[in-house]
Amino acid sequence: MEAEENIVRAAVIQAVGGEPLIEEFADPTGDDVAEVVAAPLNPVDLVIVAGQMPARPVSAPFIAGVEGIARLADGSFRYFAGPRLPYGSLAERVPLAGAETAAVPAGLDPMLAAALGMSGLAAWLSLSSTGHLARGESVLILGAEGQVGQIATQAARLLGASRVVGAVRTDESRQLVLDLGADAAVSTADLDTLTERLRAVVGDGVDLIIDLVWGPVIAHALDVARLRARAVQVGNSGAALATLSALGLRNKLVSILPHTNWAFSAAERAAAYEQLAAHAASGALRLQIERVPLDDAPSAWRRLKTGTAARKLVIIP
Repeated sequence: MEAEENIVRAAVIQAVGGEPLIEEFADPTGDDVAEVVAAPLNPVDLVIVAGQMPARPVSAPFIAGVEGIARLADGSFRYFAGPRLPYGSLAERVPLAGAETAAVPAGLDPMLAAALGMSGLAAWLSLSSTGHLARGESVLILGAEGQVGQIATQAARLLGASRVVGAVRTDESRQLVLDLGADAAVSTADLDTLTERLRAVVGDGVDLIIDLVWGPVIAHALDVARLRARAVQVGNSGAALATLSALGLRNKLVSILPHTNWAFSAAERAAAYEQLAAHAASGALRLQIERVPLDDAPSAWRRLKTGTAARKLVIIP
C-alpha cells in the first residue's frame, strides 16, 4: 500500500533503550528528502538507541538506523550516514541535508552498497589508514568470518597484501574465508594449540593484525607478529578484556593501534566509501547479505542484538 501524504512508515523508537516498532511517523519535508531503498543494521545502531553515542544524542520518539542508500529524483543512488534526528535510515524516506553522503557507482546493487557502509569503512580504514598496510606485507585478520572481517579479507588483497590469513571461531567458517581469497584460515576454538597452528600458516610472521575479537585470542596473534608489527584494535566480539605479555610487546616493539571510523573526517570517510564501492562495482568485493522487509525489522533487530545473524542484515523499506 502506498504511504499516505505527510506520513512515512518507519522503525520507530518510542523510548531510549527500547526496540523498534513499525509505525507511522511524520514525513520529512523539504527538497532534500529522498526515498530509502536499503538500510543496513549495525552494532552502532544498538549503541545509539541506548543513548550511549555522544556524537548522536537521541530523544524519543525517533527513527532507528544511521546509514543507508537513497534514490534521488534523477534515479541515481547515494550513500548517506547520520541523517538529522529524529529521522533515521529505517524508513521509507529520509532528509539528506546535513547527512554525510557519497556517490554510488552505476550498476552497483544498492543492497551491497548499503552493506559496505560502516562495516566496509571499518575494514578499509583500519587496513589503509590506521594500520598503514604497505604493499607486500602479510596480514592476519581475527574474526574474519564476520561482516567486517569478510570485507577486510578481500580489502587486504586489494591494498597489496602478499599474504592474508583469517582466524575464525569454528572450523565450519574456514571455507567461507578461503573462498573470499584468504591464503589460509585457522579456527580459534582450541586456544591451547592456537599459536602453534597460526605459526604453521603465517610463515615467518605477520606485519599487520586486524583485531575484531580481542579477549584471549589477541595474545596468540601477537605471538606470531613480526618485529615492529602493528595490531589494529577494531572490535571485541570475543571479550572486552585481554591479558598480554609486557615482555613480548617490548621485545617485538609491537604497536597496538585503536581504531574507530569516527576518528576520520567526513571527507575521508566519503572517499574511502567511494573506493570500496568502486571495487564492489567491479566485482572485486562481495559480502553475504540477508534482505529483510521493513515489517520484519524488529525481529532482525533482535537477531543483531543477540549476535545470531549469520549474514549482513539489510532492511528494505
